[in-house]
Amino acid sequence: MNLPKKINPDNLIETIIEIRMNPICPPELWAGMISARIQELGYNYIPAPQVSVRLDKNGKMAVSVERGKENITYGIFIKEHIRFVMQGNSLSFNCYMGHYVGWNIYQKEIKDIITAMQECKIAKDYNRVQIRYISEYQDIDIIDYINGNICIGDETDRFRSQEIKLNRIDGNTKIFVSLVNKTKRRTPNGKEYSASLFDVNIYESFENSDSIEMVISLLDKIHMVEKETFFGLLKKDFIQSLNPEY
Repeated sequence: MNLPKKINPDNLIETIIEIRMNPICPPELWAGMISARIQELGYNYIPAPQVSVRLDKNGKMAVSVERGKENITYGIFIKEHIRFVMQGNSLSFNCYMGHYVGWNIYQKEIKDIITAMQECKIAKDYNRVQIRYISEYQDIDIIDYINGNICIGDETDRFRSQEIKLNRIDGNTKIFVSLVNKTKRRTPNGKEYSASLFDVNIYESFENSDSIEMVISLLDKIHMVEKETFFGLLKKDFIQSLNPEY
């Protein structure tokens, strides 16, 4: 399949990259150890103790105060449209909604950060990479634009506003797709609207490795799987309506 290099607009509301690592030192020391190095890369530091950042069931970023080291966010670093947090044993990256920087820029920023983590003696090695991209389509019945048919006897219409989940495993790569059809959403100012969500979540676990090149290679791999999954599930005429560039 000839995959588009980009679509315009990209309709992305979340572009999450997570990298699991084995740290050398306690996480409460990370921000102080890496702050000067990260600032050289153009990031600003915002202290954020005991804040858990996660996605709710509708794919929106939810922030809550929780206890437990696995939930504590040890600071947020921001550079223009990219932010990342150090939480538990992971690094999580995201772009601000409507400001996805494109994979080439995003990948380079991630590589610079994990390189700094090693240089500052924070990360010993890495063992998992994950990518989760969520697209939103307002006032669209996404089921109409998916390849194949979804039919449940004569009751199909009763299920059209529901969530459909698909998954498959390919070696060490696990792929999860969630289609949330015509759900109720709210703008930041509280206005309600209808939208469908296309959520592709892929991760790959591997033996502990301190090779940054390997981590980046696996990120490139699962990013390509994400693109193949996303475009492979959509009908060609719908892809054309997204203004693809090849």
